[in-house]
Amino acid sequence: MSDRNFEFGDRVRHARRPEWGIGSVVKAELVTVDGNRTQRVSVRFPNAGLKTLSTSRAELQLINEQASPNGAGDDAELLAGWERMDEADWLAPVVRRKVDEAMVALSSEVRDPFQSLPKRFALFLDLYRFERTGRSLVDWAIAQSRISDPLSRFTRHELEALFDRWAANRDKHLHRLIQEARSDPAMAKAVVASASPAAREAVRRLTNER
Repeated sequence: MSDRNFEFGDRVRHARRPEWGIGSVVKAELVTVDGNRTQRVSVRFPNAGLKTLSTSRAELQLINEQASPNGAGDDAELLAGWERMDEADWLAPVVRRKVDEAMVALSSEVRDPFQSLPKRFALFLDLYRFERTGRSLVDWAIAQSRISDPLSRFTRHELEALFDRWAANRDKHLHRLIQEARSDPAMAKAVVASASPAAREAVRRLTNER
């Protein structure tokens, strides 16, 4: 869904899959899809390998045009600065508290009231791809922090605790979306049906709990 053409060597991030990391374009070609001109790009991502994507579908962002991890410039600067900060720095504890707050926040993209409800609902359900265990926990930490190696700055126990807080925020917001989606049951049913099993289970659980 990019409105620009990418070139060999461009550094890009997939907005919907930030855990893939910052990739490099290794091939870019113009193609026609459904009568529309678009690009097919091959990108090598550090955490996902080589991916071939259509710019009419993939939300690729040129890295030096991208604003921030969670839609807030302050968070971007904070996380980048903390990654470079020495743990012995006297400001480190203060910055760490702010980093923790950024880690448990939901991205502005999934909370944007100017997005249509179906799109917000689908984007939000996609967050249930993250789990508290194994590689998925690290992928979540990369997506939240944009730090390529979160375990260099957090212990696994710290990540698990932060994930639990983030997941609680995720469930609270999903409950509000479920309430909002009751105005269009057919849409809600279609979006949930196309979601992952984990997302469908979350909807079922929260619907039954309330």
